[in-house]
Amino acid sequence: MVFKEKNMEYPESNYEEWRDEGVLVLEKFFSSDELVKIQDDFRDLYGESPISLPHYHGNHPGSDSDRSKQFEFIHTLPFNASAELNLLSLHPKLISLSEELLGSDNVVLYQSHTWAKFSGRANYNQTLHCDFNNHTLTVPSTEARSGSVNYLIYLSDVTEGDGPFCYVSKKDSNEILGHRCLAADKTNYSALIQKEKMVVAPAGTVIAYTLDTFHRGTDLIESDSYRYSMSISYKSNENNSIGFHVWQVTPARNWSLIMNNASPLQLSCLGIPKPGSRFWNETTIKQTKERWPQWKSDPYIESI
Repeated sequence: MVFKEKNMEYPESNYEEWRDEGVLVLEKFFSSDELVKIQDDFRDLYGESPISLPHYHGNHPGSDSDRSKQFEFIHTLPFNASAELNLLSLHPKLISLSEELLGSDNVVLYQSHTWAKFSGRANYNQTLHCDFNNHTLTVPSTEARSGSVNYLIYLSDVTEGDGPFCYVSKKDSNEILGHRCLAADKTNYSALIQKEKMVVAPAGTVIAYTLDTFHRGTDLIESDSYRYSMSISYKSNENNSIGFHVWQVTPARNWSLIMNNASPLQLSCLGIPKPGSRFWNETTIKQTKERWPQWKSDPYIESI
């Protein structure tokens, strides 16, 4: 398979790595210049230690378990931050990569989180696992088009002491557990973890992985360290068996930064019909414009 050339060019070896490993690591996918404003947003949202934000109590108040504290500093799209951060999970390069990995020219974003971790705040060590249980009521598809692609984006430099992502390649897990086994037990877990690979990489690195790839989070062992990241998931628009977020769960959530700044392609990844869809007519365009006065409606008007 040759990757389609849209916003960047992908060699055949990338697809082979994705197929054989279940993971694709792309260092410096986002440039340092692209990250400046986003890293400022993270410092505003989370600080560089939980002590620096005494007013912020995380997303699991009242729970002292390490499991809850692992996910304490997480926010879901849209974010109380800049347009740059709100649009990062809808970046054209990320949409293009998702189309290639899923073999579809119609993909949608179904998960987007910001996530901060701090040394000493929790034990971030996890057991090796596959992520499908909280994405689908079935199991991961054997076909790329019916699957999903999950991304972990490093937004700070990650060393061995900063909680790096670890994974076991599909080739290794298949040899240890049998073809496409989705769970490990006590008899084979030690063999599995001996094969894990650690992703130590700079800010801007994108890690793509499948729902049936064994992986885990690790603890931050450097003193006074932190890790900024985003967790993002895409699927083909025709795939109704996978999900995570319903984007507009309450009218109180402010989508204006996204609605006012995103392109039609980016908005389509949130389920908004593309220009030319039968959904759009004079009435629906007028009422959408009333709801979002700064929404760029011209492409939709021109298509009817």
